[in-house]
Parts: sequence; structure tokens; C-alpha cells
Amino acid sequence: MCDQWEGMLGGAGTNVNLLRSILGFSNSPGLAHGILIGNAPRLILCHTSFDCWEGPLSSLRHLFVLFLVAMLIAMVGCSSSPPISVSLSSSAQAIDQSQTVNITASVTNDTSGKGVTWNLTGPGSLSSSTGSSITYTSPTTSLTSAQQVTVTATSVANPTKSASLQITVNPYPQLSPLQTLANGTVGTSYSQMIMLTGGTAPFQWSIYNGPIITGYKVGGSVPNGLALNASTGAISGTPTGGGTWYFQAQVTDATGVTVANPFLSIEINPVASAANPVPLLNQPLMPTAVSPGSLGFALTVSGTGFVSGATIDFNGTPLSTTFVNNEHLTALVPATNVANAETAAITVVNPAPGGGASNVVYFQVGAPQTTVSFAPAANSPLSVYAPAGLAVADFNGDGKPDLAVAGVGVAVFLGNGNGTFTPASGSPVLLVSPPYDDLASPATGPMVTADFNNSGHLGFAVALPENAATDILFGNGDGTFVPSSAAFANTSDMTTYALATADFNADGNLDLAIANQIYSSGFVALGYGDGAFNTAGNLNVTGFPSGIAVGDFNGDGKLDAIVASGAAAPGGGEGLIVSLGNGDGTFTLASGSPISFQQYLGPIVTADFNGDGKLDVAVTAYEGNMVYILLGNGDGTFGTPTAITVGNDPYAIVAGDFNNDGKLDLAVANGGDNTVTLLLGNGDGTFTQAAGSPYSVGKFPYQIVAADFNGDGKLDLAVANLMDGTVSILIQQ
Repeated sequence: MCDQWEGMLGGAGTNVNLLRSILGFSNSPGLAHGILIGNAPRLILCHTSFDCWEGPLSSLRHLFVLFLVAMLIAMVGCSSSPPISVSLSSSAQAIDQSQTVNITASVTNDTSGKGVTWNLTGPGSLSSSTGSSITYTSPTTSLTSAQQVTVTATSVANPTKSASLQITVNPYPQLSPLQTLANGTVGTSYSQMIMLTGGTAPFQWSIYNGPIITGYKVGGSVPNGLALNASTGAISGTPTGGGTWYFQAQVTDATGVTVANPFLSIEINPVASAANPVPLLNQPLMPTAVSPGSLGFALTVSGTGFVSGATIDFNGTPLSTTFVNNEHLTALVPATNVANAETAAITVVNPAPGGGASNVVYFQVGAPQTTVSFAPAANSPLSVYAPAGLAVADFNGDGKPDLAVAGVGVAVFLGNGNGTFTPASGSPVLLVSPPYDDLASPATGPMVTADFNNSGHLGFAVALPENAATDILFGNGDGTFVPSSAAFANTSDMTTYALATADFNADGNLDLAIANQIYSSGFVALGYGDGAFNTAGNLNVTGFPSGIAVGDFNGDGKLDAIVASGAAAPGGGEGLIVSLGNGDGTFTLASGSPISFQQYLGPIVTADFNGDGKLDVAVTAYEGNMVYILLGNGDGTFGTPTAITVGNDPYAIVAGDFNNDGKLDLAVANGGDNTVTLLLGNGDGTFTQAAGSPYSVGKFPYQIVAADFNGDGKLDLAVANLMDGTVSILIQQ
């Protein structure tokens, strides 16, 4: 016999009715408990309402009741049902604001199946409620700190049974776009934390270099020698190179929310050390050309930044060189070097520390020409969509000039030495966009070739005019290229219209001179041999800058810059303005600048056109269909401009000795009439249009370069035609 019996008896049959009748509970909802207690026979019967009847088992009637209860116990069995319990499970217990949590209740031993009721303590709301599940939605209004909420489930069958779940609601993660990171110094330990507010731990940090809709992908990284901790967001290490690196940091929290800051940058200051400058080589060479089979001769070169021990290199081979001063060198060219027709690449190489090779000036081994004519090369024109930039260099080291054409990316064509070209492996080279301005179309602009990492291989810089950046690519020496770790230099303005490169602070690393149109700005960015740059001094500009050239215009051994500008209206700022270099990347306005014109000026070239040892200037004027010649006075000032009529809308200009007579000439690309005008120099700063000029090219010629593409000792032309997506190759006959 059991000491206790439990169970719902209501509706169980006649036995229950009999008990109800005997006990006088005929209107009760049913019996809940029958308990035998104590030593004396007594009976307690309880309803679900906890109303009970108790009495002694002294009478026959009571014995009869006990008998019936015992029979009933025997019929339903002797058992004990476990109590009801409630437990909760959820999809998360820590979330960001505006997110939801799905919660499920499990109720055991609830034979009623009525489930639970729900209650919320704290901000947010509950929705989609059932007896076993509910959805919690956190606040959508901005939170300033983490909030704690409690969701409680209570059993319907037994309200004393419940369970609670605590949820942490964090503010939405944010990386402030206004955050600035501290500068660092080469060789000095650096540590800086990227500030994050809100979000749910743990976090995963990274630098984003992924694809973008409007271009190829985003570029950028932390400075060389530093690393981003993927768990903490700390940037630390010891910087190994100077410059400014721009990057987009992003973080993903435990809920899967990713936020980014594309406006981060770290400027690393260099540690000054004594070094020789990268020299700048001027035109013309003296002589500019000799006939094949000539005897050995002395070659004289002029420029800026020559040091004792510098050599004149002839196609990469050093000649026996005499140092005259920091602007002049001479070297003996043996007869074997000029036995056959060719065009040699002349450079000046300064010794280490620093130093390195200058820009290339071509020297023709070819007979003087009484007339100059051109014909298209066999595979001319080359096809390049929207060619806005053009450069010539020997990118694969085979002694043959190659072409880099900036369109959508940079198409690289390797010269075959016969006037034809083959696309390089990996061409076109795709250009990364800066994270701080990746929304514009990936348009390109002017470009320059240079060895920005002192590797001995030429790379290039190409402007992204709509993205306020100039991409920097290192050459591998085989016609392929890789972005620098910094990927680009910030041009601080859109519509970069002109680029030049030189070593303005004489530290052995090439720098950039940049001219921008929209906000009328220009400046020099100092390089440190790692493809990253720090802004130095501003250039003096006027109107809308559209051309830039570099040279030592006042003869003090420091590089200067001259900027050509146009304006929206006559008299509104068009002209030339000279910035005299201080030798550290900063500049002073030259006396007599700006030089005013009533013309919208364009690209510039500098050279000594009259042989007096002072740099002169030739500049195009779009609206007047002119080229202006300004002879230098050697003190940063220039004489009265002389106008030469050319074709319609002259947009580009290049200097070289096209007829091998020892005098510099000019080739001008005329965008308005799809021609090239050739102006033959008279050696005194005046020019005469060549017979047979102008020469037809493609639609809207926009850029022009000169080199000997077929190795016959005569300069040829490559012309980028913006409107029909071609590059015309004109071979001199």
C-alpha cells in the first residue's frame, strides 16, 4: 500500500462519481489527492482547488470509502508524476541594436500543452509570440551604452514555474571617420589603436583591399614595418620607410556586422641621412647626334645634381667620365659605340649612397636629314580605350623602347625593335582606387616613368584625376609591374592635369610634382624609395594648372618648377609661374612671375633651345593655336614670349632632334584637327615648320612621345588619340 496517491480523477467514471456522492462533493470539479496518513485510519481527499475533506475511518461508511479508494488506487496504479519545469534557449545572448533574438521555451511534464506566457524587462519589444517561442527586437533608436534586458517565460499550467534569459544589447559598432592616427618615425617603435565604439565582442579586424563597383579594387595598407592586430585593432611595429600610407580598416563583430573607415592614414617621418641626389639630365646633349662610323668624340651633358664620381652611361654602360661641376659632365664615346645606326639611351648615374640613374635623353647615331617625313608603322595604330596618358621607356631591359598607355588601366606594349609592339604579359595593368575616394569612374590622366624604389627598373606613376590620387607601380624589369605597398600618392585634389618627377630635396629618392585644375593647386610630394610620399611644399600656381616642367632655372643647383595655367575667362589667371626650389621640397615665387598670357596654356617642355646654357621653355596655347617660346635669363626669369602658329588646339608637345642636325626640334599634337606639327629648330630659339608637316594621326591627339622605335638612328613618334581609342606609331622615313 502506498502512503500517497496523486492524479486527476475528474471524469474518470462511476467510481469517481461514487466517491463524490459518498463525500458530498457531487458538484466538485474532481478529486485531486487521496492520502492515507498517521497510524489511525483517516482519510483526506482534496480537490484541484485544494479544498479537502478529512475524517476518521471509524464507521462502516468510512471503511467502505477506504475500500473504494484502495480499489481506485489499484486501478490507476501507484505512481508519482514529476513537477513541471521551464527552460529557454536563444539564437544569441549578446546583439547589436536593431537586431533580433529568437527565443524558444521548453516545458517539461506539462500534460496540458498550454505552454508559457512571456514578459520583457528592459528596452525593446517582443513579437511573434506563441506558447513555445517568441522574437525579441532590440531598440532601433541610437544607444549610447550597452543595455541589459530580461525575457521571462512562465508556465501556464503552473505559474510558479518560470525561466529567464538575459540579453545584452550593444550600440551599433562605429569607426569614426574623423579619427586621426599619430605620425611615426622610421626606426622608432609605434603603437596606435583604431577607435571602435559599440559592437559585440569578439571582433575581427582587417585592411580592406577588395573589389569596388566603380573600378578594379581599393588599394592601401599600413606602413612598411607595421601590422594590424586582427583581434584588437592595434597597429604596431617599427616603421622601416618614410611616407604616408592610406588605408581602409574594417571590423566585423560577433553578430556579423561589418563597419569600415576608409579615411585612415599614417604618416611616417624619415630619418635624415647623407645621400647623393638622383640627377636630372637636360636637353640637348652636345652633340645631339653623330653619323654612323664617326670617330670617337667627347659627349657633354648638362643638368642638375651631378656629383664627383658620376658617370655618363651609354645604353647602360658607363663611359670614362670627367666631372666638371654639379651641372656639367663630359665623357669619351669610343668609335665602336657609334659604328652603326641606332639611338642610344643616355643617362647620368650618381654613386651611392643614394644616387642612381637620371632620366633618359636619346642620342641618335644617324646621318643628318634634309627632310623629315613619317609613315605609320606596320601595326599602327594600337588600340587602347580612352588613352589619356602616354610614356616611353625600356621596361624589359632589352634596349628597345616600349610604351605605357594610360586608359582604363595601363596598357604596356613591348617594342620589337622594328616599329611594331607586342602587349606585355599582364597588360593592361589594373589600377587601384584610394579608399578615401573610390566612387568616381576609374579614369586615368597624365603619367611619368621613374624608378621609385631604387631597384634599377623603371616603373611609373599615373594620375587618377577623378579620385584625387596617383597610383605608383614598381617595374620588375621584365615588362610587368606591381603596386607599391602604399599603392598611391594622395594628390589632395581632383582633376590632376600634370605630373613631373625629380629629386627635389636631393636625398637620392625621386619625388613627384603635381598640378591640379579644379581647385587650382600644385605641390611637391617627397618620395623615400618605397613608393610612399609625404607632402612638402606648395607650388605657385595661377588659374587652372594644365602643364608642369622641372629644371634649374636660376642656376643655383636646386631644382625649380614652372606651371602653365589657363582660366575660364580672358585675363582670369592664365599664364606661367615659376617656383624656385629651396632644396628641401619647398619653393619661393620667382621674380617676374606670373608671366601673363591672354591664352589658355597647356603642356610645357624645357630645354636649351638657343645653346646659351640656360633653360628655355616651350608651352602650348589651346585657344590661340600657338606654341610660345620663352628664352631663359638664367635667374628664374624669361624673355618676351615668341608665338609660333601650329594646328588647332595644340594639346601636347615633345622636344628632340628629329633631323639629326644638332639642334632641338618640337613635335606638337593638335587635338582640334587630328594632326602633328613638326617645328625644326634653328639653334637660336626660333623654329621653322618642317616640309610635309602637319602629319595626320587619329582623332583628338592628346599625348605625344618620341623615341627610335625601329633602331635606325632617327626619332619616331607615338601619339595617343583620345577620341578614337588609338595610339598612332609614326616611323620616320
